[in-house]
Amino acid sequence: MRKCPFCLQEIPEEAKVCKHCSKTVVKRCPACSQEIVATASICRFCKADATGKPPPIHVQATVVNDAPCGERRDVLVMILLVIVTCGLYGLVLQYKIGSEIKRHRPAAQLNPGLDVLLLFLTCGFWGWYVMYKYPREVEEMVRSEGVATSDLVLPCLLFAIFGMHLVSYMVLQTELNRHWELHQLPRS
Repeated sequence: MRKCPFCLQEIPEEAKVCKHCSKTVVKRCPACSQEIVATASICRFCKADATGKPPPIHVQATVVNDAPCGERRDVLVMILLVIVTCGLYGLVLQYKIGSEIKRHRPAAQLNPGLDVLLLFLTCGFWGWYVMYKYPREVEEMVRSEGVATSDLVLPCLLFAIFGMHLVSYMVLQTELNRHWELHQLPRS
């Protein structure tokens, strides 16, 4: 004989339901499926949590520096401005993005003014290098602050090689927008 964990009345050892309070006195362990007392919080067989609650999620703290953030730009507005200005806004955008990255991460080896000049002097071929260099700097900037990021270099470079620099700027600006928003979050 044993006691019911709910009403503390004597019940047979093999009983699954208490005949006095009609409550189920056993449950299955979510980890090993062994029968355990219904009120148990830890399985006596495998020592797993038997409450059925999900384990707590540990969030990695991010290291965000206090460097100045860049401008958050709407990607659709960027597209419209590039189209309306026959591509000239793309040069302005390249300069602004490069300047913001350099201001936020002084270790970045960027010279946005020279990049725009070389873009003209090389008839646009320098844009391929820019679409390799800027996304790489953004990745390093984001990772140095402890935030996960996806690969930016490959898509930006491929879009640039196939003549879709605008899409490269969209990918880059989307990642920058996400990063600038992280800096706006309140810190604990």
